[in-house]
Amino acid sequence: MAPFDPEVVAPWRIGSGRRGALLLHGFAGTPPELRRLGDHLAAAGWRCYGPLLAGHGTTPEDLARTTWQDWADSAMTALDELRRECDRVVVAGQSGGGALALHLAAREPAIDAVACFAAPLRLRGWEDGFLPVLKRLRRWNVPGTETDLYRREGAEELWSYGRRSWGSIHELARLVATVRDELPSVRAPVLICHGERDRVIAPANAAEIERRLLCSRAVERHMFPRSGHGISVDIDRDEVQRLVAAWFDQYCPEPGEAPVPARPRRRAPGAQSPVRRSSASSA
Repeated sequence: MAPFDPEVVAPWRIGSGRRGALLLHGFAGTPPELRRLGDHLAAAGWRCYGPLLAGHGTTPEDLARTTWQDWADSAMTALDELRRECDRVVVAGQSGGGALALHLAAREPAIDAVACFAAPLRLRGWEDGFLPVLKRLRRWNVPGTETDLYRREGAEELWSYGRRSWGSIHELARLVATVRDELPSVRAPVLICHGERDRVIAPANAAEIERRLLCSRAVERHMFPRSGHGISVDIDRDEVQRLVAAWFDQYCPEPGEAPVPARPRRRAPGAQSPVRRSSASSA
């Protein structure tokens, strides 16, 4: 497989100010998938950074040589760079990047707020439990070409590998298993967004994330009936951007402004708050 054009999938930095937003792409993906969100936040006064995670944006062989810890180290390095430029920071991530955003929040109490889109806690299908064996029997997994996006042209904004090693998928499974155990350590407010058309990561993952965030100051879960896995570029992308900007402004205001108090989480242990289902339309 030919390498990506490095200019197309390069890391990006936009915006200015003393509040920083780290935007993490997904497993086998690249920074452009969250550029729309970055543009929206930058216009609202945020300094935004979309890094390229280790093993990504080049060839599937490069990804196969990395571990989930390498991806997490990339995200942490990017967070440290942004913190040197900003007084306060927030993190958002899509799919595997959403899992990494939650991982960072579990480790770094200085993160003021988190937004995750289509984040996995469990991989879809039977492969998860058989990955240690499967990766020794077969090297490559080739995803189907049919998209679950309602807005099919959104696929043009997603630059991801056309094949992934089973070893890399096993590393993703290790990451999400780690994050499952870490979620009770997250204190930051977390916004959860998931498309109900998602055929890559089951929408039930969103409810499980909410249940496991036992100590987060605030949690909101929004389900989008029309959107697929790449929710940042799908039909509800404008509504997602609006929700994320409002969430970050609420819990990470401009320096000198007091944060809005979190709404009390009045629910029994293990119960879920009422889900918010969006019916917003965009073109």
